[in-house]
Amino acid sequence: HFRLGACTSLGTVQQECERLIGNANVDRIAKPIYNMLRWFASTQIRNVACLGGNLVTASPISDMNPMLVSMNANLVVASISSISEGSITRRIIPVLDFFCSYRTVDLKPYELVECIDVPLTREIFEYVVPFKQARRREDDISIVTSGMRIILAPKESEHYVIEDMTLAFGGMAPTTIVASETASNLIGM
Repeated sequence: HFRLGACTSLGTVQQECERLIGNANVDRIAKPIYNMLRWFASTQIRNVACLGGNLVTASPISDMNPMLVSMNANLVVASISSISEGSITRRIIPVLDFFCSYRTVDLKPYELVECIDVPLTREIFEYVVPFKQARRREDDISIVTSGMRIILAPKESEHYVIEDMTLAFGGMAPTTIVASETASNLIGM
């Protein structure tokens, strides 16, 4: 998987993803994250805002939430289970399940988001694409955002079918939603 520290600034995430574009192991993860962050707020905001904070605010129009949902990303949430022992308890939450309702997340008062784990895509036939619609291209609040992931499988000579897909959207409901019925109708086509 591709691990992103929750407190890493979005500017640093963007720069690191740009650096990793072309790297065979992570290119198909780094490129869509980079492309979405290019249009995320201003440079000044990206340099102080972090991905964990962006997720925890649970904004229904967040640019990154649908991307991470479509990528089947997981959050690693941590808490200190015993101050005297200093032991840390962690739990894994799929990003989709993290959003409970409008601006409400599955995070206890004593927990914090430690990191975000994004599974690597297949080397071929798996694609992730970001989408953002706003009044202006740069530095504007999204009207709708999306993360779309598709896996193709060779069927016959020069033909492919959709093996799996996730279409996640922000700005259409109180939380990030997945068009699962649409995806299930397209699988096999």
